[in-house]
Amino acid sequence: MVTYAGSVDDAHELIQFLRREMNRLRALRRLRISREKTVVLDVNGDGIEFPGLTYGCASLDELLRELGVIFTPQTLHNPDAVPGGVKEFRLSARHPWGEDRVM
Repeated sequence: MVTYAGSVDDAHELIQFLRREMNRLRALRRLRISREKTVVLDVNGDGIEFPGLTYGCASLDELLRELGVIFTPQTLHNPDAVPGGVKEFRLSARHPWGEDRVM
């Protein structure tokens, strides 16, 4: 698990770190947000951990947009909306099946 050590308030730096580290992972499958951290996981369970990036951070919105997650900001930043305060989003493949085929 790769851990982000930069400032969670700097959205640009956070996104650049994500883009660099995504190349080392397989297909991204899951994003978990808890009261302490945010974790992006791939199909093998490897991932990137963002300690301190949690509910109420403006950079969290930018991270979700970068990953293509559809969300409502009002409900996203409410940890009491789910039991335990852990929200999980499924991430899908970037390209549809058969896109590279020539017919």
